[in-house]
Amino acid sequence: MRIYETRTRSFLKAIIFRGIEIAIDSLLLSFFVETHTAIILAFAVEGICFSVHYFFERVWNKIDYGRGLR
Repeated sequence: MRIYETRTRSFLKAIIFRGIEIAIDSLLLSFFVETHTAIILAFAVEGICFSVHYFFERVWNKIDYGRGLR
C-alpha cells in the first residue's frame, strides 16, 4: 500500500500557506511602502512563490523518503 497526496490536497495546502504568507508580507511591506503598493507587491511575489511551492509539493509527493504507514 502506498500513501500519496492528491493534486487537490497539494493545491489546497499551497493556497492556505500562501494566504498566510500574503498577510505577513503585506504587513511587513506596509512599513516600507504605502499600504496599497505593499498589497500589490505581495500578491505579485506570492503568485510566483505559489507556483514554485505547488510544484515543489508535487515533486516531493513522488519521493518516498521519510514516509511510512501508521
